[in-house]
Amino acid sequence: MTHRTLHAVLAVAVSAGLFLAVAPAASAASPEELVKARQQHMKKFGGGMQTIGKFLKGEGGTVEDVQKAAAQIDEAAKGDFTALFQPGTAAPVADSAAKPELWQNLPKAQQQWVAVKPAADKLVAAAMTGEKAQIAQAQQATGKACTACHEDFRIKKN
Repeated sequence: MTHRTLHAVLAVAVSAGLFLAVAPAASAASPEELVKARQQHMKKFGGGMQTIGKFLKGEGGTVEDVQKAAAQIDEAAKGDFTALFQPGTAAPVADSAAKPELWQNLPKAQQQWVAVKPAADKLVAAAMTGEKAQIAQAQQATGKACTACHEDFRIKKN
């Protein structure tokens, strides 16, 4: 075994060990902690969409800002649905906006979550072009994917 291979094997082993050490602790989180973590995750979507929206309206930002925002949205779309939406985290727990109906209709909620990823991928591709029309179209499609779930499973904000 070469020195380089040994380092790679050790890195994988250490990473796996850290994951296994952290995984039980994450599952022991309180419902309030889980809601707060979900809210932080969702803010990645909202913040990215806001950045892109300002750029499209001519209110600031650069193409590079849009590219970073699109990448942030894309990364958030890769989130693990079951980790983010664990039972016992519906409203009113810790100001959760998730309706209890989400857990009563998990297949539909998961399907809607999965639909965000291809839209986010297209948003990244559009952002890379730097063309406002393409970015606007892709942002609108991503927004529709997010809104579909919000309409069914999120309590409306006042």
